[in-house]
This record gives sequence, structure tokens and C-alpha cells, in this order.
Amino acid sequence: MSVFVLMKKLGILNFIVVQVELETFDKLTVWTKNQFTNHENYFVSDHRPVAHFFPDKLHNLNGYQFVLHGDWDYPYIMPYADGVYGVLPKFIDIIIREQCNGTISYSQDTKHIYLADLRYNEQELRLSFMHTIYFREQSGWYLVCPERKERDFLQPLLKPFSMGIWIVLGALYVTCRVLQFLFPTTYRYDLVGITFFGGGGTEYEHPFQFRIVTFTLIVLLFFLSEAYNTKLISLMTFSKFFKQPETLEEFVHTDYRILAVPSSMELTLGLKHNFLSLSETRREERRLGPRRNEIYCSIMSQGIAYTVVGIGLENYAVPLYMIPEPVIVDRFLVQFNQHSPFYELFQIYFDRFNDAGLWINLFNRHMHALGKVRPHLQGIEQFQEVIFYFDDLTCIWILVIAGWFASAFTFVGEVIWWKIQNKFLARNTKSEQIHMLFK
Repeated sequence: MSVFVLMKKLGILNFIVVQVELETFDKLTVWTKNQFTNHENYFVSDHRPVAHFFPDKLHNLNGYQFVLHGDWDYPYIMPYADGVYGVLPKFIDIIIREQCNGTISYSQDTKHIYLADLRYNEQELRLSFMHTIYFREQSGWYLVCPERKERDFLQPLLKPFSMGIWIVLGALYVTCRVLQFLFPTTYRYDLVGITFFGGGGTEYEHPFQFRIVTFTLIVLLFFLSEAYNTKLISLMTFSKFFKQPETLEEFVHTDYRILAVPSSMELTLGLKHNFLSLSETRREERRLGPRRNEIYCSIMSQGIAYTVVGIGLENYAVPLYMIPEPVIVDRFLVQFNQHSPFYELFQIYFDRFNDAGLWINLFNRHMHALGKVRPHLQGIEQFQEVIFYFDDLTCIWILVIAGWFASAFTFVGEVIWWKIQNKFLARNTKSEQIHMLFK
């Protein structure tokens, strides 16, 4: 095996071959060879500086095919029929093709995993050399949950006032009754009816004391009623400001349930109370099929979570969203071949891209492009941007139906009371007539 074949096999670029001539040691012939261009560089041993002996052999790869291996993972690697896209292929393209005059190929075949120059998220423990570059941004596994926009109208409508407001209304009622009891001639009309329901006498002139009190009570009730109407209107548009849990701490205090996967509860002990058991998960998967994500949360890898949230699942009635905080923290990485000469080159460019913000710019560009993968969705969303929905009137229907029930209950009560009272009066009248007859 020649020295050049050995250096190429070991991935050593910076080497020189010195041919020692026994006759003289004044000047020796020194040369090196570029494994990509097969070009030989000859030097004289007294050339200075010594850096001339080690030219940049990666500057021209002479069409060398750089092989990338990795599975689909948005937004880092996205293989399609016409090629591979994503942050990582673009980064490699800038270095290999634009800077070093090489070519790029992508492979998902597991047979090529050890022949590839660069592997994505396929780490192998190595005891020598530096081969691994870890991404700086946080990555891992995330919770994807269905968005909940249903509003609980019944509870705020049945309990519309706080304790302080109830005390104020009770004080107003007691005040009206006390004034009518103490000053029956001045307050001849029902203050409760006038204050709360707008009733009262038909006369225009009232005593001065009566007008002062009623004016004060009506002004106070005006502000209370307007505040209540404003709150009611805001309740009608509550879904547009619905707040989903954004952290795992907030998620723990919700009633969301998570579909279990093997070892998931051991890795996420803080969420163990939110997990379904494995038997419950299997039962729900059989019952709901692929629509289980409309009800339950799932733990997904970052790439799948981004895709599901950005594009959505086909024929799903409920949109999905991702909690930004990862459940299981991981660091994505790229690892080079055992004797790859490219590690130092990529490490330099990777640090430059991250320090200059170019890496996160590539990441954000591919994230923003997610909505353009299926452009027909944009046309659908345009017709969904309406102001008012039929469901926004739910609180009105509840108030109307509750009012009907209250009115019907009151009416039936009054009828029953009227009949009992008439029956009682008729009985007394009959007994008096019999008593008079006997007299």
C-alpha cells in the first residue's frame, strides 16, 4: 500500500512525503498530494514558511460527491421526489458546492450509513478524533394537543356577580324597603320596582326626597347594568382570546390527557398524572383510530410536531397546537465518517453561521415556508376570517331559555297560588253564608 492510499484511507489531508537522499541533506525533495484532484505539489525543504507545505486541499473538491444520510425531520431534512431540502442540506450545499466545488447526494438507505460522509441524528460512540457537531438550538420531543375553544357560558351566566356586587344589590334592596317602611307617605310607589325593573307610578310630580333617592338608585343601577352588558358582550367573543397552556407547568393544571407510549411516564415524571395508562391508550386507539388526536395529546418528535401543527392533519375537525416547552430535551447532531477530513471545515463554518445568525435565519425561513407547502389551505383560511359566528349567540340562547323557564315557573306558581287563594276564599265565603243562614 502506497503512502497516498494510506493517507486517503485514514482521511489525513495535511501530510508531506520526504524523500531522504543519503548523499546530501542540504536540500530534500518534499511533496504532497490532493486526494480530490490527484494533483501533486512539490517543494524544496528550505522553503519558508512551512505552511506552504500544507495547501488547502478542500478548496477544490473537483466534483467529489458528498453523501448525506438521515431520515425525514422538518425543518432540517425534507426529501422530495425532485431533491432534498431543509436547513442541513442548504448548509451543506453552501459549503460543499458553492465554496468547495463539490456535489451532494442524499441517502436514506441504512446500508450506506457507514459510507456516508455526514450522518444526521445517527450517533456512534467513538474513542478517537472529534467527529460530532451538536446543534445549538433546543430540540427534542414535544406535546401536541387539540385546541379547545369551547366556552363555558352556563357557569358565568348562573353566577354573574361577585360577592361584592351581590352585597351592593342586597344593600339597595334593603334600603328601598326600609325607606318605604319608615316614610310610607313620601315613598308611595314601589322603590324596588322603580330601581330594578323600571316600574312605579305614572304621576310626573313626586316629592323632592323621592326624586333624589330614585335618581341616585337609578344612576347606580345604570352603571351596574351597563357593566353587565359589556361583560356579556365580551363573553360572546371569548373564544377569540382563548388561552392555551404554553408551559408544562400550566399544562399539569389542565384536564388534558396524554396518550401513553412505552417508557414515556418514566421519562416525564412531572406529567405522570396526565397520562393515560397503556391499556386505556390501546382501547382509545382502537375506538377512535387516527382521530384520537382530536381528543388527546400526543408526544411527538420536533419535526413531526412542527409539521402537524403547521399543515394540520387531513380531515381533522380540531386544529392542533404544540406546547413550546419540550417534554424530553435532546440535542440534534451531525456526525462525520470515521476518517472524514471534513470535520474541521464544517466546524468552522457552523460556528460562523451561528455567531452571525445565518443558521437561525435558515431555520426561520424553512419554518415560514411550512404554510406554503399546501397553498390551497390559504384560500380556505381567507373565507374563515369572519367577525361573528352563530356559536357566539350561545350565551343569548341560554339567557332566553333561562328566562323562559323562570317565567314559566313563576307563572305556574302564581296560577297555583291564585287557585289556592280563590279556593280558600270560596270556602270562607260559603262558611259565612251557612253561618248567616242559621242565624
